[in-house]
Amino acid sequence: MDFDNFSEKFRSFFLSSGGFFLDGYDLSVISYALFFIKGEMSLNAVQEGLVSASSLMGMAIGAIIFGALSDKLGRKKLMGIDLFFFSIFALLSATSNNFLELFVSRFLLGIGVGGDYPISSTVVSEFSPTRSRGRYLMGSVSMYWIGTLFSAFMNLVFLPTGEQFWRYSFAVGGLLAIPIVVGRIKLSESPRWLASKGLMKGEGIPTPEEENKGVTWRDLLKGKVGVTLMSLSAIWFLFDVASYGIGLYYPSLLHQFAFPSEYETLYGTMLISVGAIVGYAIAEVAVDSAGRRFTLMAGLGAMAFLLLLGGLISIRGAGLVPYFMVFVAMEQWAGAVTLFYPAEIFPTSVRSTAQGVTTAFSRVGAVLGVFFFPSMVKYLGLSESLMLFGLTSAIALAVSAVAVKETKMRRLEDISVSKT
Repeated sequence: MDFDNFSEKFRSFFLSSGGFFLDGYDLSVISYALFFIKGEMSLNAVQEGLVSASSLMGMAIGAIIFGALSDKLGRKKLMGIDLFFFSIFALLSATSNNFLELFVSRFLLGIGVGGDYPISSTVVSEFSPTRSRGRYLMGSVSMYWIGTLFSAFMNLVFLPTGEQFWRYSFAVGGLLAIPIVVGRIKLSESPRWLASKGLMKGEGIPTPEEENKGVTWRDLLKGKVGVTLMSLSAIWFLFDVASYGIGLYYPSLLHQFAFPSEYETLYGTMLISVGAIVGYAIAEVAVDSAGRRFTLMAGLGAMAFLLLLGGLISIRGAGLVPYFMVFVAMEQWAGAVTLFYPAEIFPTSVRSTAQGVTTAFSRVGAVLGVFFFPSMVKYLGLSESLMLFGLTSAIALAVSAVAVKETKMRRLEDISVSKT
């Protein structure tokens, strides 16, 4: 595709969204591959949990490092480096022969994809038109589930090659990053970042004072700015405990509680991905009309209700597929807003840094969910585990009701939080 034929905002949208696509591909491709890897590498329960969570651990580190560097050095300079990092270690993970090699390579690729979270979401927010910024941000995040669906398709394609099919699936993820990295080289620097540094001036262009609100990275730890950061971090943390804790085990849950066949499990996983994409399509309409608060709280409320309901009725069998399809459809309403909201609410001087910090907190929640969920299912049962995650979603809903203000159709310089 010749991106030079697109306007800058569309090019920035598609190339930024590529990072979320690769994240969805990478985190989902391992969930099915683990069926075969744990036998091939003789992984115990702890090692299996660490492999599942390894890229999430790396993402927490990458988000903080790249987020801070993006505010200091600019968005453009880092947008290719993070995914180049991802590409190299995604390819190396495909050649892993033991637990240590697989864990390290996936941890390091996680640093790359984690670094892309604050940069990509910041770029989309800064390039998007005010009236439709929510749709651009929602659409960008939705690429995660396109990547998830594509990973299931790749597993389906390579499965007939034998039990080491996962190596081909992993390698595809690394190769997919290359054209995105090349395309990002042509992107222009964010005009808002340039304005915040006093490098872009003119009529209608915000001044550095308007862009930065006098906020520096030190202010992220105190006062009104610090409270906002911690509140949004807590919401995303609680959301990810449930979202990733369950989400990375859809194939395992379907295989264990519904379908003995690997192919039926793959088809079920693909249908769940379709449910998520449908959810995003509906949220695209709601996020700029009904607003961020409604979209977020409707998603978290639906998650809490469905998880508690699933636990109470002890859902099993083929019914898990439509149940999880509805769950992920509504989950995306909350997931997208928790992800992109920090890129709207913080001023340009710390926008990417704050996004990196909230991302890091969310990955800690994701790691806890992913690491402990198999043990919870084993010792507590599926129903009890669903209900426990329903509780974390309900707490996130309560915090959101207090901490999240509406930002729809308002300029970034008008809605960003200041020290006063």
